[in-house]
Amino acid sequence: MLNRARAVDEGNRSVFSDLLRDAVVVIRGRQVTGPAIGDLIAEGTQPTRHLVTNTRIVPVDDGTDVEAESYFTLLSTGGPPQMAAFGRYRDRLVRRGGRWSFVRHEVVVDQNT
Repeated sequence: MLNRARAVDEGNRSVFSDLLRDAVVVIRGRQVTGPAIGDLIAEGTQPTRHLVTNTRIVPVDDGTDVEAESYFTLLSTGGPPQMAAFGRYRDRLVRRGGRWSFVRHEVVVDQNT
């Protein structure tokens, strides 16, 4: 989960796309899958920092899947740091081939500033 937020801040589309390659990404009700996931972020280092906290992970389906929810705070760092938005990430991950893979990543924006 940290790698995903860091990929956005660093504008690293290949890492972001790889982490979410098997996922449905939902942002403000819009669903995105496949190669279009990389288009959700800008290329190159961004003037942002995502702070991800209070992660709750709950096993489901006999522990083969987990549901995770985290709070995020988005800071704009193009000048003095300012809060740009905050909300929640709702994720579902499955264990495949010894690693956890995202199958759903939902961004719920509670407030834009």
